Amino acid sequence: MSSIPPLYPSAAIIATTLGLHGFRKGSLSLDGAIAAWLVGYGHLANSIKVFGVTMIGMYLIGSRATKIKVDVKAKLEDGPDPLKPSGNRNWVQVLSSSLPGLIAALLCRFGPASQLDKTSTVLSLHPLSRPGIYISLGLNATILADTLASELGILSTNQPIYLPTLKPVPKGTNGAISPLGIGTSLLGGCLIGLIMSIDLLIENPASRNQLGWAVELISMGAVLGLTGSLLDSLLGAYLQVTYFSNSQNKILTDQSQKSITDKDVKKIGYGINVLSNSGVNFVCGIALSAVGWYYGTYH
Repeated sequence: MSSIPPLYPSAAIIATTLGLHGFRKGSLSLDGAIAAWLVGYGHLANSIKVFGVTMIGMYLIGSRATKIKVDVKAKLEDGPDPLKPSGNRNWVQVLSSSLPGLIAALLCRFGPASQLDKTSTVLSLHPLSRPGIYISLGLNATILADTLASELGILSTNQPIYLPTLKPVPKGTNGAISPLGIGTSLLGGCLIGLIMSIDLLIENPASRNQLGWAVELISMGAVLGLTGSLLDSLLGAYLQVTYFSNSQNKILTDQSQKSITDKDVKKIGYGINVLSNSGVNFVCGIALSAVGWYYGTYH
């Protein structure tokens, strides 16, 4: 008779707290909160805690970044105010930035990597642990790097340049980059690698005897985060449409493009309306998760 898998009640409590917090603050719609609970529980209900810890770290840092100088950003982009209830993240948006990490966490929970080997270093874990960790690294480094580039890069004192033409464009334009955005992308990736390193130092005592893997995680986090952020910009340049309102002197985000029929609205750049922000996040997350899986499997 097979044993019943552990239910991890503490994981359910934490996931419920995070989902309710997002719903009450208005950052999650009802279906978004339910999806966030499922994603949170799937990450946290695991004997390997690094997946849940990394997800929470990414969420907390990203949420904090959205609140920095919101008054300034509101003058540059016509989007939802992160300080006011709007329910702007639904289940599609939640899953678009978390699905590969959730799959990695579930594989490591129910597969042959369901336990960390406490006598070995992080570089010699069970078969699925290392690839799973690097899938999570690739995904979360990409999402946080892009979040910081968007939320902090827009505050740069310099005009960003549009990748296809390398010419200045309004701040907030899809497909534009700035030195501050690139720097914050690197920072975001490094932070994810650092969070993972600290968690694994605590979870896996044997790893304290060989710290080269921590440098590897942090450096790979930086590489994956920057690569994911640049891929996001490339997709945004060609597969997202950007509209600018002359009367408001603002970029119109996905949530505000209902105004595109107005005469004072103009299109910026070469982008075509194929992907939304969620679609770009999903494609970039899948791509860099795959890179992380390849690196974790063959290096």
